[in-house]
Amino acid sequence: MNTKRIVLCLICLIVISLTAGQALAAAKVAVISGVSKASAPGIGYDLVYEGINKVFQSAGIVPDYHWVELDSLETPEAKTAAGAAALEKVRANNPDLIITLNDDCIRHIGLQVDDIPVVFAWVFGTPDTLGLPKANVTGVLRRSYAVDIWVMAKSLLNVETVALISKQSNSMAGVKRYLVAGADKLAEATGVRFMDMFLVDTFEEWSGVVNNFPADFIYLADTSRIAKGDKVFSRSEMTRWTVDNAKVPVIAASEGDVEAGALFSIVTSEVGIGENAAEVALKILDGTAPADIPYVSSARGKLVINAATAEKMGVTIPYDILSTAEAIYE
Repeated sequence: MNTKRIVLCLICLIVISLTAGQALAAAKVAVISGVSKASAPGIGYDLVYEGINKVFQSAGIVPDYHWVELDSLETPEAKTAAGAAALEKVRANNPDLIITLNDDCIRHIGLQVDDIPVVFAWVFGTPDTLGLPKANVTGVLRRSYAVDIWVMAKSLLNVETVALISKQSNSMAGVKRYLVAGADKLAEATGVRFMDMFLVDTFEEWSGVVNNFPADFIYLADTSRIAKGDKVFSRSEMTRWTVDNAKVPVIAASEGDVEAGALFSIVTSEVGIGENAAEVALKILDGTAPADIPYVSSARGKLVINAATAEKMGVTIPYDILSTAEAIYE
C-alpha cells in the first residue's frame, strides 16, 4: 500500500513538473532595447542578449526582441511618443512579461505599462532617477566599479585627478550627476578627485577634449556612435585614436575599449546582466509578484588588462594584480 502511494506521489510530482515546464515554455517574453537594432551590437547589447537567451533556453522560452532608438531623441516628449509606438507593436503579441534594456527604455516604455510585469536591466541610473518604485516593475541594477578602478589607477599610476569622456546620452548624463554628487566621497574612498565628465557627439568635440584634458588620467565611458560628418566611428576606432593621441593614461569602463588599447578596466559582465534579468523574469513567470522581488545588483565583475599598452607606457603591473585578471590583451 505504501509502495503504491509512493509511486502515485512520484507520478503526481512528475506531472506537476512537466505541466510547470510546459507553462513556462509557452510564456511570451518581449525584450525591448532603447537603441536601434543597427547600433545595439556596438554597445554591448548582443552580450546581454546572450545571457538572456542562455537562461531562457533552459526553460524553453524564445524571447521576442524589439528595438527603438531613444538615445538620439532630444526631448522627453519625442522619447515618450517613440516608446508608445514601440509598446503598441509589443502589445500586439500579448506578452506575459516585458524586459526593458537601458534607462530611457524603462522610463519611456516600462513605466507606461501597468498590466504586464516588467523587468529592467542594462541601466546606469538609480531607482529614484529611473522613476521607481512601481508595483509591477523590478530588475537589475548595475554595480559601479569606479571606486575599484580609481584605486587601482592611483596605485599603478600615482594619479590624483580623473575626468571622463563619453558619448552624450541620458544614461551618461545620469552617470555625471551621480559623480558630481558623490565627488567628495569618491575622493575620500580612492584618493582620486573627480574633475568633470565631458558629454559629446562629434569627433571634433571629442578630440578637443582629449587634446586639452584637465585631469591626470582619462576614464572612457561610452565610446560608441561618435560622428565626423557622415562617418560614425566604431568604439575600437575611438579608443585607439584616444590612446594614441592622449597626453595622459587612458583607462576604460568596458572590456572592448581595453582590447582596443585602454590600459585596464574592471567591468560589469554584460552576459551576467542578461542572465540576472532572465532569472528574475523566470521567478515572475513562476508566480512571484514583481513587488516581492528586490532589485538585483549585477555583482559579477572582472579585471581586464592591455599588456601591450602597459609595456608601451612603461607601467609595471604587479603579479598579485596581473594574476587576478580574467583577460589580458597583448
